[in-house]
Amino acid sequence: MRNVTVVGAGFSGLTLAFELQRLGLKVQVIERQKRAGGLIGTRTVTEGLMETAANALLANKEIEDLFMELHIPFAHQLPSRKRRYIFWDRPRRWPLSNRSTARLAWTMARGVLGRPEVHPRVGETVHDWTARVLNQEIEQRLIQPGLQGVFASTTKRLSAQLTLAPMLQKKAERGQWRGSVAPQGGMEQLIITLSDRITSGGGEIIYDHDFKMPEYMKEPLVLATNVACAAEIVRIKDPQLAEALATCEMLPLMSVTAFFKPERTDLEGFGCLFPPEQNFTAMGVLFNTSIFANRGNRRSETWIFGGPDRAECLNWTEDQIRAALLKDRKRLTGAQAQPLKIEVTRWPRAIPHYSVAWEKTLKTLNPKP
Repeated sequence: MRNVTVVGAGFSGLTLAFELQRLGLKVQVIERQKRAGGLIGTRTVTEGLMETAANALLANKEIEDLFMELHIPFAHQLPSRKRRYIFWDRPRRWPLSNRSTARLAWTMARGVLGRPEVHPRVGETVHDWTARVLNQEIEQRLIQPGLQGVFASTTKRLSAQLTLAPMLQKKAERGQWRGSVAPQGGMEQLIITLSDRITSGGGEIIYDHDFKMPEYMKEPLVLATNVACAAEIVRIKDPQLAEALATCEMLPLMSVTAFFKPERTDLEGFGCLFPPEQNFTAMGVLFNTSIFANRGNRRSETWIFGGPDRAECLNWTEDQIRAALLKDRKRLTGAQAQPLKIEVTRWPRAIPHYSVAWEKTLKTLNPKP
């Protein structure tokens, strides 16, 4: 039986180790932290359940098969989750004018048909792509808040090839479920179950271990870490590769879950995104107790702060965080409610910045034949 070492016990590392083990390989997972999961974590407080980062996965057949294999029940999806908002002067289900809606539909049809002029060009920012293909209204009111909610950056910084091009490619095979899905017990239930299956199947997970790349490896090694950690690990083996990886900017994020007394006037839905032109401090908010059932006996909201232009928020005191959140919330809802509890999670290096500079680096690492 061949051994494989996987460095990193986040969701990617654990799912990889699980699949390798199913193929008959012996796996060893090495994790720098004292726990598995990476950014993913679930806490249970008196007011309800809260996630430290991602609150769900996008449904497809692979995700469904994984949950079935692990015997993890899906959380019950609430009908209200289908309502998603973008704030433009007020919360809107659809922020575009009829003219821009028609322009977007026409462009999407051309993209689906494979027209090359619609596809992002090398070195093109999302801002430049929208100026060439769409219009400013679509960029400001729809594309900017949508990509900010996923990539935590702005259209003027994000690479169109890294962020938009995958959307024009073939989608993953669809299963029976639609939209966002999560384990019944929260995202950490998935991490715990994966870890248990790996160890019960003969695999090993070593925690609190700072992996160092040996000069010679006798067995296959997979790095399932973030790019910053990967740069540190490969430096002894390949300094040039390490330098290239180290150029990737890692964006800081802060998630703030606030619990409130439920009110009849609460905005129900998946959440609301805030375009930069609307001058909110947060990038967006998730309405947790409107997405899945049994997420708490109070109204739960997770507000997301940070990104390349607001890195200083990670140094805010709890009073500063509370003030920023309540200011944004009053503008969103018109209500001046006080939170029953606030839980803050800070990630100084949360996700890679999918910028044009990083696109150029990736081109040098993966040149086309």
